[in-house]
Amino acid sequence: MERLLHGIDALLIDRPVDARANFESLLRDVDDPLAERLLQLTLLLERRERLHQRFLSTLRHEIGNPLSIAQANLEGIIDGVLEPDRERLMGVLNAVQAAGALLGDMAREPRDAEEMMPIKLESFNICALMSAHAASVSGAASAKGVQLIYRECGITERGECMNFRGDARRVGQVLQNVLLNAVRYTPPGGRIELDCDNAEGDLIVVVSDTGPGIPAAEIPHVFEAGFRGARSEKSKGSGLGLSVVADLLKKLGGSARVLSNEGEGTTFVISLPAARMELTKATPQEA
Repeated sequence: MERLLHGIDALLIDRPVDARANFESLLRDVDDPLAERLLQLTLLLERRERLHQRFLSTLRHEIGNPLSIAQANLEGIIDGVLEPDRERLMGVLNAVQAAGALLGDMAREPRDAEEMMPIKLESFNICALMSAHAASVSGAASAKGVQLIYRECGITERGECMNFRGDARRVGQVLQNVLLNAVRYTPPGGRIELDCDNAEGDLIVVVSDTGPGIPAAEIPHVFEAGFRGARSEKSKGSGLGLSVVADLLKKLGGSARVLSNEGEGTTFVISLPAARMELTKATPQEA
């Protein structure tokens, strides 16, 4: 009984992520069903703690993205580097609204990983979305002395833009993360290009930069949460942006791959199922 009480004390004093090891150590030889039930409770608390920390760190990262975009554009306007035209100001407004929408997610803390960043399917104008994000991120690029070039694809002329089926908010997060990642690693005087095509039916979005590239050994890990490779030594990146991209694309029924040679820049190829997206592919949850 004394060892059982010590184990309970360990659960009360330690953080859940530390408690299981201490609990198991104290109760290794205790033959009592209560000890096993307490261990199961510890495991549950540990899982919830990990999910809670991941949820908060992801939200902090995703809220920080649009706020940094809004800040870069406003600073550029104040410094006289950027023109305060309607398109740019709308980009600032959209960024602030996106941050506010993400703050709303905090009221719905997930019970499991599948509930993080729920998907809501709708039809929206994908071309307008890409144009808006290119315009807003161009402010952050300009502040660094990087040129961002956006080339619209043929679906604009064919009128398919309005019929894109997906989640505009989450697709926007994908575009924002990949574009900001390119800005982060492209040196001053460099160039970022955003292109799209749908030759095979799905929408293919390509983001290329003239940054330092990624070593071949690191490419398989770039979408892992928390991964920060050698090129991140001079960057303040959290290692979360591309993992968020991978998670969202999985929910949307899309995919992403990276092409890079060290010293020769990096290209991200994003595939998004267009108007023919099926509900069974995305396993959506209402936001």
